[in-house]
Amino acid sequence: MKLLTKGLLIVAIPSLFELVLLASLLKTQSDAEEAERWAAHSALVMNKAAEVREPMLLESSRIRNSVIVNDPAPISRPEMWADLEIKVGELERLVEDNAEQTRSILSIREAIASYRAWADSARERMQNGRRDELVRQLHDEQGPHRLADFRSRLNKFIDTERKLGDERNEDLQDVRESQTWLLIAAVLGSIAAAVMASYAFTRNIGTRVAIVTDNARRLADGQALAERVRGSDEISMLDSVLHATSERLNDANRRAQAYREEIEGHARELADVNAHLRQQTQDNEMFIYSVSHDLRSPLVNLQGFSKEITHATRDLAAEIDKLNLAEVDKARIRGMIEDDIHTSLRFIQNAVTRSASIIDAMLRLSRAGRVEYQPVMLDINVMAQRIVDAMSGSIRGKEAAVEIQGALPQAWGDPTAIEQVFGNLVGNAVNYLDPKRPGRIELGCLSGNGAGTGEGLNTYFVRDNGLGIPATHMSKMFTAFQRLHGNVAQGEGIGLALVKRVVERHGGKIWAESEEGVGTTFFVALPAQPPGAV
Repeated sequence: MKLLTKGLLIVAIPSLFELVLLASLLKTQSDAEEAERWAAHSALVMNKAAEVREPMLLESSRIRNSVIVNDPAPISRPEMWADLEIKVGELERLVEDNAEQTRSILSIREAIASYRAWADSARERMQNGRRDELVRQLHDEQGPHRLADFRSRLNKFIDTERKLGDERNEDLQDVRESQTWLLIAAVLGSIAAAVMASYAFTRNIGTRVAIVTDNARRLADGQALAERVRGSDEISMLDSVLHATSERLNDANRRAQAYREEIEGHARELADVNAHLRQQTQDNEMFIYSVSHDLRSPLVNLQGFSKEITHATRDLAAEIDKLNLAEVDKARIRGMIEDDIHTSLRFIQNAVTRSASIIDAMLRLSRAGRVEYQPVMLDINVMAQRIVDAMSGSIRGKEAAVEIQGALPQAWGDPTAIEQVFGNLVGNAVNYLDPKRPGRIELGCLSGNGAGTGEGLNTYFVRDNGLGIPATHMSKMFTAFQRLHGNVAQGEGIGLALVKRVVERHGGKIWAESEEGVGTTFFVALPAQPPGAV
């Protein structure tokens, strides 16, 4: 027999007994409340009957006083009879469930109506100066002024209600006495049921639980377990589990020793590998630093030579002014210097500045695990314009148009890293324009703070009408070394992977929508303000 079945049997038998006692208690409680309500009802009826008697006696006294003082005003006042009618109506409603008492109320009404008729006639005689006639009538012992008939009928009503009340009080006492004895029986029965359940539990279950408890203690202490508990219930199953666990623990201890020795060997190997990886990381950082240092040298030369050329063009313009040439020719030469040479030099300087920023970003990304960004509030409009100016040569070479839509909201991020993100996206858009149609590139921001991403982010976009990305390559676009259009532009295929890493480190998101042959839109969601700002 399962432990649940045993427990249910132990609980069910006393519980059934208690339920019967509880039902009996509820029944006697209901009977007691009903008897008490009826007893209180009888008392209320008798009180209301007494309230009906008082106005009639007062009216009789008023008539006699009126005769003595010869003033008919107090006799048969309408408000008194109206109040009396209300009291009789209340009394009638209280006994409407009792046919005999209802008939008595009708009889009382007749007596009241008869006396009121005599009171009205007495008032009329007093008003008409027939006081002596009324005095003679009052001296008549059997005259209509007597209240005997009313009092007799009312007393009969009250006596009947009093007997009914006595019967109801006796019923209430009987019910309460039964309730008391039943409550005593319920308490004694509950105690007896608890004792029986405790005895059954101790004898049938408690002893076996004690054995299992002892085995659990032995298992915890690593000692040998006692003999198995007999039976097929949960207690015996638990004891079997304890024995099986003991056997598995012994076997596990033996294997753990072997694993421990193996792990120690792997730990030594892992330490050697980590040391080798640290050395490789240092070598990689040194290589990147060296390459970056070597790249800076030609950039510095470009910057210096571009400045020298700028100064030289100014001297050239001064020398041209000294030449004996027509003013039209001088203006044409000066225009060539200003429009062609100076514009080209400005593009060279912007490209040099952006290349230096990219070199710095490479150095910081190479130490991504150790170097922290320095985020500030960024003016994305200025940054976007700087990127477009730096790429003007490539944009003009593609005969494309770049539009910055509206005023772009600020973002919170590292200046160099975020500029690298937008520069990479705009550069990709320029490189992968469709030569069959005029190129168009748009930079903008979705309307609404955090549109499309959630509260606290501004979502910017870079949209082009270029070649587009095939649907089969959409899942690979942010994977390093994946070239989606390898024959269109040069590169190693790490740009979008680096962009995604930078955006995610800023707590943002990046995704794309593209249709092959139509164009691509990259969405970049960046924090709109510093963390914790309201």
